[in-house]
Amino acid sequence: MSTAQPGTVMVDRYRLSQPAATDLAAADAWEAHDQILDRPVRVTFVDGSHATAALDAARRAALVTDPRLCRVLDVGTADLGSGPRYYIISEPYRGSSLTEVVSHGLLDGQQARAVVGEAAAALESAAQRGVHHQALRPEAVRVDGHRVVVTGLGIDAALAGMDAPPPTDDGDVAGADDARNLVALVYYALTARWAGDTLDAPWVATDAVRPLPAQRDENGVLPVSALVPHVDEGLDLLVRRAFTSGAPDVPTGPGDVVAALAPWGEVAVVDALPQFVQPSTEPPVRSSVLGAGAAGEARPGTPPPAPPVRRPSTGRIARAGAVGTVGAGAAAGAYGATQAFPPAGGAPVPPQPVGPQATTAMPPQQAAPGTPVAPPPPGTGYAAAGYASQQTGTTVHAPVPPPPGSGPAEPAASTGGFASSPAPRRRGVNPTPIVLALVVVLVVAGALWAVSRALDPFEPPIAASPSTSQPPAASGQDETSDETSEEPSPEESPEVRPLIASGNQLDPEGAASGDHDGEHPEAVDLAYDADPSTFWYTRQYTTPDFGNLKSGVGYVIQLEEPAPVSTIELSTNSSGGHVEVRATSDSEPTSGKVLAEGSFDSTTTLKLSEETISDSFVLWITELPVTNGKNYLELNEIVIS
Repeated sequence: MSTAQPGTVMVDRYRLSQPAATDLAAADAWEAHDQILDRPVRVTFVDGSHATAALDAARRAALVTDPRLCRVLDVGTADLGSGPRYYIISEPYRGSSLTEVVSHGLLDGQQARAVVGEAAAALESAAQRGVHHQALRPEAVRVDGHRVVVTGLGIDAALAGMDAPPPTDDGDVAGADDARNLVALVYYALTARWAGDTLDAPWVATDAVRPLPAQRDENGVLPVSALVPHVDEGLDLLVRRAFTSGAPDVPTGPGDVVAALAPWGEVAVVDALPQFVQPSTEPPVRSSVLGAGAAGEARPGTPPPAPPVRRPSTGRIARAGAVGTVGAGAAAGAYGATQAFPPAGGAPVPPQPVGPQATTAMPPQQAAPGTPVAPPPPGTGYAAAGYASQQTGTTVHAPVPPPPGSGPAEPAASTGGFASSPAPRRRGVNPTPIVLALVVVLVVAGALWAVSRALDPFEPPIAASPSTSQPPAASGQDETSDETSEEPSPEESPEVRPLIASGNQLDPEGAASGDHDGEHPEAVDLAYDADPSTFWYTRQYTTPDFGNLKSGVGYVIQLEEPAPVSTIELSTNSSGGHVEVRATSDSEPTSGKVLAEGSFDSTTTLKLSEETISDSFVLWITELPVTNGKNYLELNEIVIS
């Protein structure tokens, strides 16, 4: 037994973390961590008779450098307790496989071009080095955001026992196989059906999800345009070239597929978008720059308050005009500023407002003796800064009145001795007038449109038939002409496609005998959910004839509207038995003509004897098939065309 388990360290370097998914029967994959280079890696243990060939193929694939190919990092052998095991170290698989992407919804033409175009360009780069994939399938193509990665280059084919044939004069067979499977990827992205090499092979794991096979007719695979409306004509032509019998200009290599798909845009599969484009679930956090502080607490960025004015030793406060003139102080007062000058030999004293209406102090300016002082502004004489009467030993400045006509002055907040300046005006375009103008234009346009519609006359009546424009001849002739004009022409009837609206199990004999459980009614929707891994199934009986308890059971298919049906295809996990198709309802499941009948197989195609238009079809099972060695039916998918 192998001792591979979480925490196991291989070759003193790779620590296994947890098992990883793989669809290869002869491989065992693990997520691991490279302890030397500190990076995540993928470890794939390969077993079987083709293990050494897989290691050789991995060494060849390691020589191809392309960002769209999963890079091989190391190969070798390691003993995990049960003898040496071959291993391949590669980059970890990221994103979603094409199988997972299509399971969430079919791709449109542009994204199918982009995804397969990137894969084809990667394989063309490998083909130039002589390396081919040969086992291309939806699980080997991964979409990681805007990046496409192809995995298993050469390795998967080696494990499957496929030997790459050398190129001949007729062309490169391995390259042609890759080109054919690339076109099959286009078909799968658009229809969820696989048209390439069969995946019902022993090298694919039994529990792997396999896509439904493509529908075929006498010319080969059904074209995409027969299944998908409004499909890209270039993609439809490429599929016809690759899968129609006798078609000319068959793609012979990945380069031909690249040329047919180019140019393509950026890969933008919604399901595989990275997390950083998803909206954040956390609400934004907003905070004020000023914040809320306690009473008396200064806000951040506020300068400290100015210290008190120191009085000179003489007991007088120096006047603003201490340079020797009284007019200087008056001029300073006229400008609405008071300023204390420092005493002789001392440091400058910060300004101190005086009076309840004092404004912000201006910076001190030293003037040389005898320097003339600028006169006050017009209309404010020197007497405007009148001083109070002189008291004993003390002289104070009187409150400075505001300029004439300016009204009472507001108290100014102290800024700690710094000169205040107005906030800078923001420059830019004011969007408000532009928005208002656009709104007015839209309102006027809407009003004009509404008025024009209201004033328009009613639409003209339907043109009368020619018989009504002629004078009446006879009542019989008029009735005949009216009936003729009312009959719609066959060319005008729209094409109706059969679309399954619902389904249900039928067990009328069991219900009549008091058994109301039915044939697993809880799983009836799984027979038409476009998922081949799910199925509706009947009960298990001791014999194929229902243990002689009933003559049969059934499944009714209800369409959205009556539509022409010529073929019903069933995908099952069963074989044998017998089923009949009738165009009838669930109330009378065995009435009517048997349109088709046959036995069950993995793909059971029931072609109706004639094209039948109906909205209800019944699959009546008269003999149970064998499933897993027991007598019951597993119905994976129903396709009507």
